[in-house]
Amino acid sequence: MKVSILITTYNLENYIASTLDSVLRQKTSHQVEILVGDDGSTDKTRDIVYQYIAKHPDNIKLYTMPREEGVVYNRVERSSANRINLLKHASGDYASFLDGDDFYTDDSRIETMVDILEAEANKDCIMCAHNLYMYYENTYDKAEDCPPLCRAKKEHKWELKDYWPAIFIQANALLFRNVFKKKQYLEKLTSDKAYSRNFDDNNITYFLFAFGNMYYLPTCMGAYRQVENSSWNGIDELKKHCSNMLGLNMEMNYGREMAKNVKDAERILDYSYARHLENMEYIYEHKDELTADRCSPFYQTAVDSNLLMASALYDYKNTGDHAMNTLPYFIKRGRKALSRFKAKRGLSKLLKKY
Repeated sequence: MKVSILITTYNLENYIASTLDSVLRQKTSHQVEILVGDDGSTDKTRDIVYQYIAKHPDNIKLYTMPREEGVVYNRVERSSANRINLLKHASGDYASFLDGDDFYTDDSRIETMVDILEAEANKDCIMCAHNLYMYYENTYDKAEDCPPLCRAKKEHKWELKDYWPAIFIQANALLFRNVFKKKQYLEKLTSDKAYSRNFDDNNITYFLFAFGNMYYLPTCMGAYRQVENSSWNGIDELKKHCSNMLGLNMEMNYGREMAKNVKDAERILDYSYARHLENMEYIYEHKDELTADRCSPFYQTAVDSNLLMASALYDYKNTGDHAMNTLPYFIKRGRKALSRFKAKRGLSKLLKKY
């Protein structure tokens, strides 16, 4: 078997070496290719990658996305394009994304996950996921001392309708069957403007659930580094919530398409509202600040993608905006779904199923 590790970077000169080292340390019987996608870094990130390529010319390749000086980019849109570009070049039977400031902590990570997905009993699973350490490097000396991202303690399979309300798995924790080697699936992703511009974290997991279930491992096999000056942490709160609302748009557009029946569809959508309840409440509370300039560049992404709730990013006072007027309805559904979810999770914990 061949595994493609797809690493995305942007100005990560202080971290990229530890990321690459963690992949190169993997003890596996499978062939591993490392594809690095750089989003036009202006520091020494690419120089460091080239040093690794010189030592491992058969294993590592670098693909660079140029940037225009003075242009303000949507970080989600850029990282999505970076990931999709790497998928186009990935030749592995399995693939895994890895941010350039994160790293693996378990040297058997690849071997373990491939073995699980290769098992006959798990042919219904499109992906395998493990837990991650929430690595606050200014607080903890090493990743293994950090708390886990996910609280679910049971190893088992998740269907979308059960996974969605229960846990969050960061995309770096996934190893998935590379369905994108098939032209029709890659085209399905790239031809959809809305999805291809928002292929990030939750949306990656959501997209993969269309092809099967998730096999979950509660063991932490990697570190999810929390960097204070990261591109995400540098965005103000309103922009963060607007960006996350684009994710809700994806879920609203595809939830019904992916559900097995109408009942499941409504349940999945309710849990999407619960997941994004904080985003909806914040945006509604700050609706007077919702102008195109204030929400740039996420506003333009929403408009260009013709998203269902894109008009929530307009100045509602000037447009008589329908989406903003209906947002309280979605907030109400989200609150009800969150209450049901908490009750369900409490019962699962009591029965030791979670």
